[in-house]
Amino acid sequence: MTFVVTYDMLHVTYLKFHFDLVHLRFKTDKEPLFMEGIEKIERPGTLQTIVYERIKGLLLNGQLELDEIYSANQFAETLGVSRTPVREALLQLATEGSLISIAGRGFKIREFSRKEIRDFFETRRMIETYVIERTVVMMTEQDLKKLDNSLKQMIDRAATGDTYGFLEADKAFHMNQIHLYNNRLLESIMENIRNLIAIFGQKALTSPGRVQQVLEEHRSILQALEQKDKKKAVNAMNYHLNTTEKYLLESL
Repeated sequence: MTFVVTYDMLHVTYLKFHFDLVHLRFKTDKEPLFMEGIEKIERPGTLQTIVYERIKGLLLNGQLELDEIYSANQFAETLGVSRTPVREALLQLATEGSLISIAGRGFKIREFSRKEIRDFFETRRMIETYVIERTVVMMTEQDLKKLDNSLKQMIDRAATGDTYGFLEADKAFHMNQIHLYNNRLLESIMENIRNLIAIFGQKALTSPGRVQQVLEEHRSILQALEQKDKKKAVNAMNYHLNTTEKYLLESL
């Protein structure tokens, strides 16, 4: 019997040999020693993101007037950047509900009625007391550590008078509990509410002694969670939200 070697058979054999050779090289080759341990480059945030954070910081620190209309050109000149990233940042804040667009003129801070604020806090109470009641027994040492770190950040920001940083740490404290429950719809609702009322949060903090009260209220919540006391945790969260609502309404 005669065995005939065809061109196709030789071609397949060559390809297999070539693949094995390359595979072997990638398996045995090592990176040069000087490449080991080098950290990857961290890309900075986009200019639009940086501008967004700056304008949001101005909002939360009370540095923008409620009745003033601001144009993209004003912010671009003040921040020393082009108009495009500023407009994108303003549109993002408008989408979140923090600003409203005035056709042909610019943007102004959105104002909320007493009814809207009551609705926000009614929704927060429904979500946050529901979540804390169910997560109190689930919380690990790592989860509690995250809450403790957020509280420490709040204390640090309060000491330096950084209202924006204080409110961001406060948001992290509450959202860490929502994230733990792992319900994306509730997370989305809470994120939206927090963004909407953040502007008025700084107004409530201007009441004498309120910052220290907020810190004590968060300590009470954390303590109840550490003790895994469900009733105490729910009561502490209820008290904090009710008191915050009261101060917000009084600040209008």
